[in-house]
Amino acid sequence: MIEPLTASRPLAAHAASSSGRGSARSSEGRPVPLIERVRDAVTLVFGCLGIVAVAWFAASALWSLGIIVFVTGSMAPSLPTGAAAVTRVVDASELAVGDIVTVRRPDANEQVTHRIVGIAPVADDPRARSLTLRGDANSAADLEPYIVTEAARVLVGLPVVGEVIIAAKTPGVMLGGAVLVAFVVTWALWPAPERAGADEDRSDPERRQTR
Repeated sequence: MIEPLTASRPLAAHAASSSGRGSARSSEGRPVPLIERVRDAVTLVFGCLGIVAVAWFAASALWSLGIIVFVTGSMAPSLPTGAAAVTRVVDASELAVGDIVTVRRPDANEQVTHRIVGIAPVADDPRARSLTLRGDANSAADLEPYIVTEAARVLVGLPVVGEVIIAAKTPGVMLGGAVLVAFVVTWALWPAPERAGADEDRSDPERRQTR
């Protein structure tokens, strides 16, 4: 029933009451079940996470970004064990004293992330630089300089995030995450019985008339 607009019930109040009655209802006027609202919220959250992941992969490919995890305390207290950092690969000519960089050790097949405390040119290669590095928690610089033409420079540090990344890479968590994603996708695409019944009624005019 349409309520008449009178002096005692102005237009604004009528509109407010109408919108309040329809806030928990679907476009067909039926109440939206709680399970559907929960499903929509979960789908929205996972959709946003998917968008963030795609945006990160695109940005990392476009700007040579990466993520490193600190498994030692050599850069404490600024970047303690369990921290993570976002890095970007830059030319050696762009580096400056005070930058934190990730480079490969000359005598081992592993990487180190320390702060630059000294830079010197390389005579036979104008693009290269000789870097003297030292961890913030170390009392002395690394034993040997690092000759590089480019290096991954730390842009921002993220405490504790590294522990989350390490935990997410364990087989149990990866399997559980895959199962959870598959469940959410299936749940989001599974048709709701009430919605399916409403769609069937709209597609069958004779059935609506017999009710």
